[in-house]
Amino acid sequence: MTALGWMVEVLRPIPAKPPWARMIRAPLAICLPLGVGLATDNLEIFLPLSIGGLSSSLVDRGGPYLGRVKRVSTIAVLGGAVGLMVGLLIYGRGWVAVGVIVGLSLVSAVISAAGNVGSTTGMQLLLFAVLATGPLGQLRPWWLVVSLFVAGAAWGLGLTAIGWVFFRRAPEEQSVAEAYRAIARLLAATGTERFEEERENLTAALNLAYDDVITARSALAGQDRRYVRLVVLLNQTHTLAEAAVTLAHEERRPTPQVIAAVEAIANVIQGTSHEIPRIPRPQTDTPGRAALWEELVTVTDVLARGRAEVDGKPPLPGKDLRERVREQLAEIRSGPQVRLFALRLTLCMGVAAVISEVLTLERSYWVMLTVAVVLKPDFGSVFARALQRGLGTMVGAVLGAVLLAVVPPGPLLMIPLTVLAFVIPYGITRNYGLFTTFLTPLVVLLIDLLTSSGWQLAEARLIDTAVGCAVVIVLGYAPWPSTWHAHVRPQFAAELREIMHYLERALGPDPTGRTDVLREVYQGLSDLRTTFQRALAEPAPVSRRATIWFPAFVASERIVDAITATAVNVQGGAVAPSEHAVRQLADALNEISRAVRTGTPPAPRPLPTEAAARPVTEAIHTVRELLWRPDDNGSRTPGPSVPP
Repeated sequence: MTALGWMVEVLRPIPAKPPWARMIRAPLAICLPLGVGLATDNLEIFLPLSIGGLSSSLVDRGGPYLGRVKRVSTIAVLGGAVGLMVGLLIYGRGWVAVGVIVGLSLVSAVISAAGNVGSTTGMQLLLFAVLATGPLGQLRPWWLVVSLFVAGAAWGLGLTAIGWVFFRRAPEEQSVAEAYRAIARLLAATGTERFEEERENLTAALNLAYDDVITARSALAGQDRRYVRLVVLLNQTHTLAEAAVTLAHEERRPTPQVIAAVEAIANVIQGTSHEIPRIPRPQTDTPGRAALWEELVTVTDVLARGRAEVDGKPPLPGKDLRERVREQLAEIRSGPQVRLFALRLTLCMGVAAVISEVLTLERSYWVMLTVAVVLKPDFGSVFARALQRGLGTMVGAVLGAVLLAVVPPGPLLMIPLTVLAFVIPYGITRNYGLFTTFLTPLVVLLIDLLTSSGWQLAEARLIDTAVGCAVVIVLGYAPWPSTWHAHVRPQFAAELREIMHYLERALGPDPTGRTDVLREVYQGLSDLRTTFQRALAEPAPVSRRATIWFPAFVASERIVDAITATAVNVQGGAVAPSEHAVRQLADALNEISRAVRTGTPPAPRPLPTEAAARPVTEAIHTVRELLWRPDDNGSRTPGPSVPP
């Protein structure tokens, strides 16, 4: 790809449906408190409320209502409110403020390793601390400003209850539910002329579901358990489809109860029902019926988060508190790539803070703000993000200058503020540059309400943003060649080998040191997750290849969970997999790793059939099927999930 073509791909917005619920809610959360403040001449009281509403609008990504409450509350309190408090306390303290911002950068980078909520919390912690070192820091008393910010975030969160009445599930969840309904229709068509047509319909439904889930996932920072769960459910459809095809070859139709159970699963995914169905065991076992029953039981286990018992087959045991704490600490400790990112962020923020203190820039804190926003989110492609934000900010700064020059100060500013707040959620879904194009003039107008600097404020914003982008490119990108590209394939292959070593230790004759090996696996998965995040932020040709690998990556995490659950069962007295079975599983993982590394189909490797190894066998089988599929002659060829 030429440099010009690469730049076009960087700037091209991705296709996305307008998130109407969030687009309607954002102006109410941001502009309604502001309008009251202007009308009552109490701007110092209502501006923090409006900024809190802006915070909740930026971090709400839809989904189940309870999950959104937890997400927004955690980020607003532990991220935005704490950062705002720190910024207010260090306002005007010169070099002390510089040292605090540098230390806060390190804290922000460390907690970002704890998944999607941790990443966004770290982002808001740093962003609002920097924002409060500017004109916003003049507001006093600090405790009242922070309290009003939290109240504004709560106001924005409360507005989600209205949208929840009409939009209970996100589009990606509806798409996954439709994929399961397509499976139900395929099962119902077994033995009829409609079978081939329904199989084509299932392929189309799966393609749409993967597109919706991966597109929504690529806009998030860090790991999000809801999207991981959706990908796991989607991955399971491949083996369900295989079971349906096997039934067709056996000329056996599934019972109406089984078809109804698949429909019920779709309803649970979509949120129209909360009753997880019980899967009736087939009275006569054929390979197709047995496979269908086992895969449906696995799906219900996923839906019930491992707590449901389905027709005598217990789900994989949940992890105890000690195991969950150990996993979380392992994620926070992370691997070398995350530590490298923490170093880069701290270095860039330190230089930006020194520039803000030394140079006579009119709005010098915007240099730090630019570095935080460009470098911090989701460990993304720094150069692409800097280019998007730089150009988006320039366009937004010009737009802000025009608005300040044309619209007189006062209530009339509410018109452009409302329009900008309305389109920000849409910009988030399309392109980071488009998002900053809308966000920049909104922030310019909000700050101008405190300072009344006029159109010169947008000019200062433009200069400071250029300086911040230069800091990111020169110090955060150029000296670190490992950040220039996202090497998904070799890193994924290496991590599969690490999982193989964990399997051999955890299920081998001497499991001593299993937890130490598991910690290394978690660190590797953390690094691999970071690599995916960076690749997802790249231009479309790179990001498309990365998203293709994502379902298999999620399935590989399920292998680790299955190994851990089996090891815990064995410690509790359950029958252990035989040495031969463990050897077969390890050989299969090693062969998949080799095939991923070289880009060639794996050689056939038998998987064990014994019950004690079944959870791990099924997890490895899922990864293999996501990456390669058997052709009509029985040999394995690269499937649609394998990038070129």
